Amino acid sequence: MSSWSAPSASAASRFVDIIQIARSYMLSACLYAAAKLKLADFLAGGPQPVAELARAAKANEDALYRVMRALASIGVFHETAPRTFANTPLSEAIRSGVPGSARDAVLFMVDSMHLKVYGELTYSVETGIPVFQKVTGMEPFQFFTKNEEENRLFNAAMTSIAAGIVPPVIEAYDFGETGTLADVGGGQGALIAGILSKHRGLNGILYDLPPVAEGGRKLLEARGLAQRCQIVGGDFFKSVPAADNYVMKSVIHDWDDDRSATILKNCAAAMRAPGGKIILLEFWVSGMNEPGLAKWIDIEMLAIAGGRERTEAEYAALLAKAGLRLARVVRTASPIAVIEAVKA
Repeated sequence: MSSWSAPSASAASRFVDIIQIARSYMLSACLYAAAKLKLADFLAGGPQPVAELARAAKANEDALYRVMRALASIGVFHETAPRTFANTPLSEAIRSGVPGSARDAVLFMVDSMHLKVYGELTYSVETGIPVFQKVTGMEPFQFFTKNEEENRLFNAAMTSIAAGIVPPVIEAYDFGETGTLADVGGGQGALIAGILSKHRGLNGILYDLPPVAEGGRKLLEARGLAQRCQIVGGDFFKSVPAADNYVMKSVIHDWDDDRSATILKNCAAAMRAPGGKIILLEFWVSGMNEPGLAKWIDIEMLAIAGGRERTEAEYAALLAKAGLRLARVVRTASPIAVIEAVKA
């Protein structure tokens, strides 16, 4: 007589749940394929049979159907009739060239580089060292500098993410109407352009590595902001331009405490206004057992950048290390919080 017995319903349910979590990378891979093939773009005019989608996307019809069926089971696309699909609010988010599109972010977050890195995440868990350098042989920003396509994907993703989080931040926080605001590590200018568009009394500085900052010129000119915003190239570990106030979006989370404190000290030293502010826009780590995007972005920092997402207490300690004081935290409608610091 066998000692095996059928698992209880609750045990069977737990088994299915853990398998669902284990195969989550399949979800990401299918979403990447849908974004890459621009399926949501082809469905912008309404439902279409998968045969027509396959012709438009130059894909295998049966394989495409199986991927779309899987995605429809989680609300990305909707099967309106057998083998016919329509967009949903979720799939609309991977259309290209529309407000709020996350397509570029998806194409970066699930590219082959990321899949290789996360395939070896255990190395980071065992050592506390980012696995990125083990996989690529380079530190992240060196890698992006030397890999043109990855650099393009990275910059497009950062612009896409900024477009999703900037409106709620600008709605929640008053950046003022006087003086000069420097966007340190501002990438290609999406944040400073959004701030200056609303706060018409402000002048701005877009500051990043020279080739990155220069990439913001086109956006600033298109928004009619070129006369109000200087573009300055440099290294924020060495110095930053003089300004009245500073803003940094998803910059401090890229670095450990020592390097973060160096950036913050450089901003404090260059600050012109006696009552100037350093404004950090960062993901906010929620309490114990609470869900939150920040806890997953923190894994990206662990595996790739070597930085971390922080709690309020951790930000207060980091700012104190740089001679600053946490003045207040402003929550927004996005996962990003506004962390306002002043000189201690």
